[in-house]
Amino acid sequence: MVEFVFSPNTSIVFLISQIIVIIFALFLMGLAIKAWKNTRLNKIIYVVIAFALFAVIHTLNYVDQSVVSFVSDDIRHAIFAVIEIGIMMMFVVAIIKK
Repeated sequence: MVEFVFSPNTSIVFLISQIIVIIFALFLMGLAIKAWKNTRLNKIIYVVIAFALFAVIHTLNYVDQSVVSFVSDDIRHAIFAVIEIGIMMMFVVAIIKK
């Protein structure tokens, strides 16, 4: 069920912080892509994926809270937890891969 949400309850500070995190994650992803192009180290690709997932998770959170509520909060939190585990795994693989 899709529900349009234009609620004054959604904090402007929350929305601005989500936008800042998205921009910063995309910036760091760009730096990681540049590092990969310069070094061609395959383990940097895992870092690029981790920052991309980080940007995706906060974009979905921003959209769900400010534009369209596309899933219930419990399902959204479960999806985000799985994505966050994926992010952590990407960083670990990037660190331990030879």
